[in-house]
Amino acid sequence: MRLGILASWRGTNAKAIFDHVRLGVLKGVEPAVLIYSDAEAPVRKIAESYGVDAVYVPHRGVPRSRREEEVLQTLRQYGVELVALAGYDYILSASFIEQYRWRILNIHPSLLPFAGGKGMHGMRVHAEVYRAGVKITGATVHLVDESIDGGPVLDQWPVYIGDIYAMDLPYEQKLEVLASRVLIYEHRLYSRVIQALADGRLELRAEKVKAPRVVEEGGRIKYIEEEVERTYATLKIDEAWMRQWRERQRIYVEFQLKEWGESGKPMDLICPHGCLD
Repeated sequence: MRLGILASWRGTNAKAIFDHVRLGVLKGVEPAVLIYSDAEAPVRKIAESYGVDAVYVPHRGVPRSRREEEVLQTLRQYGVELVALAGYDYILSASFIEQYRWRILNIHPSLLPFAGGKGMHGMRVHAEVYRAGVKITGATVHLVDESIDGGPVLDQWPVYIGDIYAMDLPYEQKLEVLASRVLIYEHRLYSRVIQALADGRLELRAEKVKAPRVVEEGGRIKYIEEEVERTYATLKIDEAWMRQWRERQRIYVEFQLKEWGESGKPMDLICPHGCLD
């Protein structure tokens, strides 16, 4: 399966995918191209260091229709079958999504639908999680549709953060610990979903459901129900598949923790129990 990645800046999730491929964890998956939107984005050098073509498509100040057409042309040129958004800072149009319907993935640093939607990205997500006082957050991989963070959920990874509130740290540092703790599992979850898709384990089903709609009638607002068709997704992952995946991914987990430890991150706070799960 030929994979195309869209990124805007750091590209840590893209790097994690490349590492899974390099270490032989991801099988039957070929990163075909990385398309980046900022000329100075560090993700370009990351892709090139792994031997992946990096293509710059200017976004800022460029009409959406023009930049999206260039992105689509690049994806077609490289024969991309699945698109993964990895820190991509732009909302895709309905016409773009239709070209790759149910073949575009996004990863979000919370357990959607909580802390998702318009304006919820980066540290804003973690700030919302912290303000809510929840004890468990996590990461979500979902299919992209015309909504913002509302496409069918494929997989989630819960992350315990209850201990962070009591840490003797400034607020900003607590958020950094929270974000890092989630990011470790983002890097593991994304490749798990990509492998499941490469293995043909996605099941899509359309169902008609009753959905509320707000209407104005005679100067008054009221709610009505209408029948709409919605698409739901399931990854058909059984215990045997998951056991095999965990065994394969162990080499990445060891590599990841070693790399993070050598970077100077406060691993005693980020991974108080080792992050080996």
